[in-house]
Amino acid sequence: MLRLQTQESGAVWIKVIIVLAFIGIIASLASGLFYLVNDKGDSRRTLRALTWRVGLSVGLFAFLMILIGLGVIKPHGVYPEPPAAAAPRD
Repeated sequence: MLRLQTQESGAVWIKVIIVLAFIGIIASLASGLFYLVNDKGDSRRTLRALTWRVGLSVGLFAFLMILIGLGVIKPHGVYPEPPAAAAPRD
């Protein structure tokens, strides 16, 4: 039996994809550092690991820009709106 996806479950999948991309980026960065230290820079494994990191980073950026363009997510600043209680009174 199939259920239709609600908007909240779709948002959960987007968050999961973003978190997995970040984990992949960090893992690739760590493996690049590991290969750099252990292979003393004589291996192509360091280059391959860092290429994966750059590819994942560009892919995540493009994914986020597509989601913003489609209106799925809405960007905001660090302080999107002041709380009503902290709003200045004239």
